[in-house]
Amino acid sequence: MAGISHLQWSDGISVRVDGIDVQHKKLFEITNRLIDAFEAGSGDFLEVISELVEYTTIHFHDEQMVMMNAKFPGLAAHTAEHDKFIAKVEEFLQAYGEGHPEVGRTMVVFLKDWLFAHTSGLDMEYAQFLAKKTSK
Repeated sequence: MAGISHLQWSDGISVRVDGIDVQHKKLFEITNRLIDAFEAGSGDFLEVISELVEYTTIHFHDEQMVMMNAKFPGLAAHTAEHDKFIAKVEEFLQAYGEGHPEVGRTMVVFLKDWLFAHTSGLDMEYAQFLAKKTSK
Protein backbone atom coordinates (compact mmCIF):
# COMPACT_ATOMS: atom_id res chain seq x y z
CA MET A 1 0.00 0.00 0.00
CA ALA A 2 1.41 3.37 -1.00
CA GLY A 3 2.38 5.86 1.65
CA ILE A 4 0.23 8.87 2.41
CA SER A 5 1.68 12.04 0.92
CA HIS A 6 2.42 15.03 3.12
CA LEU A 7 0.67 18.37 2.93
CA GLN A 8 2.67 21.15 1.32
CA TRP A 9 2.08 24.79 2.21
CA SER A 10 2.19 27.36 -0.57
CA ASP A 11 1.49 31.08 -0.75
CA GLY A 12 -1.32 30.26 -3.17
CA ILE A 13 -3.45 29.11 -0.24
CA SER A 14 -2.65 32.04 2.02
CA VAL A 15 -5.77 33.82 3.31
CA ARG A 16 -3.65 36.96 3.89
CA VAL A 17 -4.53 37.05 7.59
CA ASP A 18 -1.22 36.51 9.40
CA GLY A 19 -2.57 34.72 12.46
CA ILE A 20 -4.76 32.39 10.40
CA ASP A 21 -1.96 31.57 7.95
CA VAL A 22 0.30 30.71 10.91
CA GLN A 23 -2.43 28.40 12.22
CA HIS A 24 -2.93 26.77 8.82
CA LYS A 25 0.82 26.10 8.58
CA LYS A 26 0.76 24.55 12.06
CA LEU A 27 -2.24 22.38 11.12
CA PHE A 28 -0.30 21.16 8.06
CA GLU A 29 2.73 20.41 10.27
CA ILE A 30 0.66 18.48 12.84
CA THR A 31 -1.10 16.56 10.04
CA ASN A 32 2.26 15.62 8.53
CA ARG A 33 3.44 14.38 11.94
CA LEU A 34 0.21 12.39 12.20
CA ILE A 35 0.89 10.77 8.81
CA ASP A 36 4.43 9.88 9.97
CA ALA A 37 3.18 8.46 13.30
CA PHE A 38 0.50 6.40 11.56
CA GLU A 39 2.85 5.02 8.93
CA ALA A 40 5.49 4.17 11.54
CA GLY A 41 2.88 2.36 13.65
CA SER A 42 3.92 4.70 16.42
CA GLY A 43 2.29 4.78 19.84
CA ASP A 44 2.21 8.56 19.41
CA PHE A 45 -0.63 8.23 16.88
CA LEU A 46 -3.49 8.95 19.31
CA GLU A 47 -1.47 11.67 21.03
CA VAL A 48 -0.91 13.47 17.72
CA ILE A 49 -4.60 13.05 16.80
CA SER A 50 -5.53 14.65 20.13
CA GLU A 51 -3.15 17.53 19.43
CA LEU A 52 -4.64 17.98 15.96
CA VAL A 53 -8.23 17.97 17.27
CA GLU A 54 -7.36 20.42 20.05
CA TYR A 55 -5.52 22.80 17.73
CA THR A 56 -8.21 22.54 15.05
CA THR A 57 -10.85 23.55 17.61
CA ILE A 58 -8.82 26.65 18.55
CA HIS A 59 -8.23 27.44 14.88
CA PHE A 60 -11.91 27.10 13.93
CA HIS A 61 -12.86 29.48 16.74
CA ASP A 62 -10.26 32.06 15.69
CA GLU A 63 -11.19 31.78 12.03
CA GLN A 64 -14.89 32.16 12.81
CA MET A 65 -14.12 35.29 14.87
CA VAL A 66 -12.25 36.81 11.89
CA MET A 67 -15.23 36.08 9.64
CA MET A 68 -17.73 37.38 12.20
CA ASN A 69 -15.81 40.62 12.77
CA ALA A 70 -15.61 41.16 8.99
CA LYS A 71 -19.35 40.42 8.65
CA PHE A 72 -18.57 37.68 6.12
CA PRO A 73 -21.92 36.57 4.63
CA GLY A 74 -20.78 32.94 4.34
CA LEU A 75 -20.08 32.57 8.07
CA ALA A 76 -22.99 30.21 8.84
CA ALA A 77 -22.19 27.85 5.95
CA HIS A 78 -18.47 27.91 6.80
CA THR A 79 -19.17 27.18 10.47
CA ALA A 80 -21.44 24.29 9.44
CA GLU A 81 -18.50 22.77 7.51
CA HIS A 82 -16.32 23.07 10.62
CA ASP A 83 -19.03 21.36 12.69
CA LYS A 84 -19.39 18.52 10.16
CA PHE A 85 -15.63 18.00 10.23
CA ILE A 86 -15.57 17.76 14.04
CA ALA A 87 -18.50 15.29 14.01
CA LYS A 88 -16.73 13.11 11.41
CA VAL A 89 -13.49 13.06 13.39
CA GLU A 90 -15.41 12.10 16.56
CA GLU A 91 -17.05 9.27 14.58
CA PHE A 92 -13.63 8.01 13.41
CA LEU A 93 -12.14 8.24 16.90
CA GLN A 94 -15.05 6.33 18.40
CA ALA A 95 -14.69 3.52 15.84
CA TYR A 96 -10.92 3.46 16.33
CA GLY A 97 -11.34 3.37 20.11
CA GLU A 98 -13.83 0.50 19.82
CA GLY A 99 -11.11 -1.66 18.34
CA HIS A 100 -11.31 -0.95 14.63
CA PRO A 101 -7.70 -0.04 13.82
CA GLU A 102 -8.45 -0.31 10.07
CA VAL A 103 -10.20 3.07 10.28
CA GLY A 104 -6.84 4.63 11.17
CA ARG A 105 -5.69 4.98 7.57
CA THR A 106 -9.13 6.17 6.41
CA MET A 107 -9.14 8.76 9.19
CA VAL A 108 -5.64 10.05 8.39
CA VAL A 109 -6.41 10.34 4.67
CA PHE A 110 -9.72 12.07 5.45
CA LEU A 111 -8.02 14.58 7.79
CA LYS A 112 -5.30 15.39 5.28
CA ASP A 113 -7.62 15.65 2.27
CA TRP A 114 -10.26 17.67 4.14
CA LEU A 115 -7.73 20.09 5.58
CA PHE A 116 -6.15 20.75 2.20
CA ALA A 117 -9.48 21.06 0.36
CA HIS A 118 -10.92 23.34 3.05
CA THR A 119 -7.85 25.58 3.24
CA SER A 120 -7.41 25.85 -0.53
CA GLY A 121 -11.14 26.05 -1.30
CA LEU A 122 -13.65 27.26 1.27
CA ASP A 123 -11.16 29.45 3.14
CA MET A 124 -10.40 31.28 -0.12
CA GLU A 125 -14.00 32.56 -0.13
CA TYR A 126 -13.53 34.60 3.03
CA ALA A 127 -9.97 35.52 1.98
CA GLN A 128 -11.34 37.11 -1.20
CA PHE A 129 -14.11 38.82 0.77
CA LEU A 130 -11.56 40.29 3.20
CA ALA A 131 -9.27 41.38 0.34
CA LYS A 132 -12.13 43.24 -1.37
CA LYS A 133 -13.19 44.82 1.91
CA THR A 134 -9.70 46.12 2.71
CA SER A 135 -9.05 47.41 -0.81
CA LYS A 136 -12.02 49.82 -0.66
